[in-house]
Amino acid sequence: MLSSKAIEILTPLFEIIKNAKGKTIGELKLELGIEHENMKKGASGLIVENVLRIKNNNNSDADIPEIGCEIKVLPLQKNKNGVIKAKEPTQIQMINYFEVANENWANAKIRKKISLTFWVVYLAKENGKTINQDNYRIIDYFVDHPDETKIVVFKKDWEAIQKFIIEGKADKLSCSMGEYLEPKTKGKNNQDTTVAPDGKGGKLNARRRAFYYKKAYTNTFIIPNIDLTKI
Repeated sequence: MLSSKAIEILTPLFEIIKNAKGKTIGELKLELGIEHENMKKGASGLIVENVLRIKNNNNSDADIPEIGCEIKVLPLQKNKNGVIKAKEPTQIQMINYFEVANENWANAKIRKKISLTFWVVYLAKENGKTINQDNYRIIDYFVDHPDETKIVVFKKDWEAIQKFIIEGKADKLSCSMGEYLEPKTKGKNNQDTTVAPDGKGGKLNARRRAFYYKKAYTNTFIIPNIDLTKI
């Protein structure tokens, strides 16, 4: 259950997205007075930083630290058969291999990023075709506050990833791992690496990776709770 403080802080954001529902990114740009050539960020940056006026961050704190709430945007795709699903996994946080190796679940930094999440959902792909960013349409919002049953699964996924890292197998991590979390590669190619434990007290180089929500998570727990009438 959300605290009264969380409800107080989030209510203005609910109203912002309610007023934006059905509008396109292009329409929101016009309302905000953002010129196309000056819009360097993608849809995520526009929605989070310009529409919601929340400073997006890449550190261990949640986007709204007062209530431990993270802001995430979720692009949807509507397939030719009418089925609506998440277009892609959603990044949570970059993986610092040495930090994760030395954490335990009780103090794992990722927990600050998944305990309360305000999801903003928009349509990015329809009938197999990617929509131009200016025509992305805001669909709805949802607040996700995982219960203990979900936390148990997050913990299991995180511990499996941590075990690989501790054993010196960071570069063998795979997106097929996990039920809710996956360790997805980041960077341009396999030369984009960082240091990780080698399992023997030393270091090795491994591809950069980040924790992501698997599409199975957002398809199961986010999309069924949103209003799809704007699609």
